[in-house]
Order: sequence, then structure tokens, then C-alpha cells
Amino acid sequence: MADDAPVTCTGLAKTYRDFWGRAAFPALTGIDLAVAAGESHALLGPNGSGKTTTLRILLGLMRPTRGEARLFGRDPTEPAARARVGFLPEQSSLHGFLRARETLELFARLHGVPRAERTRRADELLARLDLAAAAKKRVRELSHGMRRRLALGVALVGRPDLLVLDEPTAGMDPLARESVLALFREHMEKGGTLLVTSHLLGDIRGIATKATLLSRGAVVRHGDLDEMLRREGLREYVVRGGPEMDDAVAAAVRAKGGDVVESRPARASIEQLFLDTYRDAAKGRDDATPRDR
Repeated sequence: MADDAPVTCTGLAKTYRDFWGRAAFPALTGIDLAVAAGESHALLGPNGSGKTTTLRILLGLMRPTRGEARLFGRDPTEPAARARVGFLPEQSSLHGFLRARETLELFARLHGVPRAERTRRADELLARLDLAAAAKKRVRELSHGMRRRLALGVALVGRPDLLVLDEPTAGMDPLARESVLALFREHMEKGGTLLVTSHLLGDIRGIATKATLLSRGAVVRHGDLDEMLRREGLREYVVRGGPEMDDAVAAAVRAKGGDVVESRPARASIEQLFLDTYRDAAKGRDDATPRDR
């Protein structure tokens, strides 16, 4: 791993202390984590496994008890490192009195985007996040899902090299999630790096290629996501045809020394049913409709 890799953690540990300064809870017990440039990496685990603590340390929002974290080879608190990162926290606090476009223009200014480009970039993100119709609405007037998408726009407005996302699609309906996941994939296609946590594992499968699984503050599995999901000794096939195909398929499989473990009608996911049903109806929909509440 190069010294200037987007994310490097070595022996990272964090123990929370009580009011009297006594060790109360070991959130991290010495994890190693490395995310290479251009990689899409998922940090997974149940509640309390240490995911959010790891992200906070990586972003310089918290100091580890021991160990080391680096962003692009630098201390996470250094402005030169932070300038290359876009962060979407699980709970976003935006200024309720600002309008949606003003919010993006403000953060574009903080990222040093030239004045002539700020409005153009804000409008581009509003369109991509299906918020164009809400550009003049104040943040406090937006639904939860709309505010969540706007917070993602804040993370993207500086065109970061590294996107750090904590539960990025929480509170979004499947249509909004699809457009947001497409933005993540576009970020990757342009050579960007992604570090994401999510309890929506279907979303993770759509964007992540590597994964680190945490439990009680320790790494329990790490590697290529497809390899970890592979079920050894089993293969899946989708065959066009009805139940009358079963006997022929089973006979062909047995002839090669295999066995048909299960046969059932192919089904779409509930998410796909939702998308197929509402995608056309959603075209031209006024975003003022509170779909994400």
C-alpha cells in the first residue's frame, strides 16, 4: 500500500472513558484497514461494532487511544488531507434557514470553488439529485429524504478524491436510492475512492468491491466482496422456460455428476418491483411532493 493511499489504519484502538476518566468501553481493539486509490470499500458490522468510531477517527473528528490513521499519507486533521474528502454523516445538520441552492453554493465556496462556477455546480448537483424543483426551498421545508440527498450534494460539491459515506441511502425510497447509487458509481468510474457503511446490504452489493467486517471493535473478515459471498460447490442458473424444463435441466446436470438442489420460479426483488412500477410515473414529478417522509 502506497504511503499516499486514501485510507490507512494501523493498530487503531479507541477506548471510551466515563465521567471520572476510567476506561468504560473498548470501541476499537486494534484494527488494520487499507483502502487503495480507486477502490470501493464497505465497512460492515452490527450496531456497536465500531464502524462510526472508525470513520470519526479517520476524519480527524476523534483521536484514537492508540494506533494510527492516515488520509492520503497525512494526519486526518491536516487541511490538505481534509480538502480531498467528501463526508456524508449518518445524521446531517444543515442550516435550516438557507435555501437548497444556497447550501450547495456555501459549501462550494468553503471548498474554494471559484465564484463563477459555484452556481453552475450547485445546479448540476440539484438536477442529479432530483432536487431542481426544490432549489429555492429552505432546508427546513424539505422532507427527510430530500435533506439527505442535499447533504450528499454537500459531500460531492468539492469534487473529492475520497467519499466517506455513513448510511448514505437511509431514509430514501428506492427511486432516490437508485439515482444516488448511480452517482456513487460515476464517482468510481472517474477514478474516485469510496468508503461506505450501510445496513442496506443490497446497496453495498451494488457499489462495493472490497469489504471489511467488524465485530466488537475487531476485524473478523476482510477481502474481495464477491469472493466472500461465493457459496462453494454451488452455481446458479436462470433458464428461460416453464416447469416443463425441470426434468431436462435436472437430467443434463446429473449427466455431468451434479445435482439440482432447488428449482423455483425466478422473481424480481421488491425493490425492482417498486422501480418498475413507479419509474415512468416519477418522470416529471414535482419534488415538492413529500415522497421521502
